[in-house]
Amino acid sequence: MSEVAGVSPAVGGKNKIAELEAELASVHAELRAEKERYRELRHRVRNDLQALATLISAQSRRLERPEGCSNCAMRLRSAVELHNALDEDDDAEICMSSYLWALSEARRKAFDDRIVGETIADDDIFLDYRRAQCVGLVYVEAVTNAMKHAFPGGAQGEVQARLRRIGDRLELTIADNGCGFDPANVSRGDGLQLMRGLARQLKGEAFFERLPQGTLVRVEFPEHVG
Repeated sequence: MSEVAGVSPAVGGKNKIAELEAELASVHAELRAEKERYRELRHRVRNDLQALATLISAQSRRLERPEGCSNCAMRLRSAVELHNALDEDDDAEICMSSYLWALSEARRKAFDDRIVGETIADDDIFLDYRRAQCVGLVYVEAVTNAMKHAFPGGAQGEVQARLRRIGDRLELTIADNGCGFDPANVSRGDGLQLMRGLARQLKGEAFFERLPQGTLVRVEFPEHVG
């Protein structure tokens, strides 16, 4: 093959490779800058949510019936903890034992230790951001539902939660020792529909059971989805 404009094919090929490498390096640099801007934005959102949750908690102490504010503060803190779980590595899956423990601490702070109890999860359960968010929202909704139905009027109580692996599926249970309620007689807007919807997003199903003392919320879903 003849040379074109005095440039051999070998030299032209090397120049093309150098151009592509330079372009690739530029794209990588731009991607790193975008990820850094995203990380900074997420930190700002997290800090704003934390400040708002703290303000709402402080305001709730001045109210005769603080449950509504406490519920709102706990929802905000659950969002904060999800952001915290992503701080180490934006692409990493969420360690559910750490995340649910953080949510239990958010519950304790939101309700001033009025609602106690353990939150346990198998150490080796990791979920992606969206599925971890659904599990966290079920937990938050079950606790706030307990506040409304199981421990009315500022009563003290206990909520036990567990996330465990059963075969190739996961099971989340949240049980309270309150006065209990019949799920069949609760209106559709009381959080049960929300938990059923979250369970469907997890490709699973939600169950509600009245216990001799209290209520059990159980969500079963596959650990891995194709």
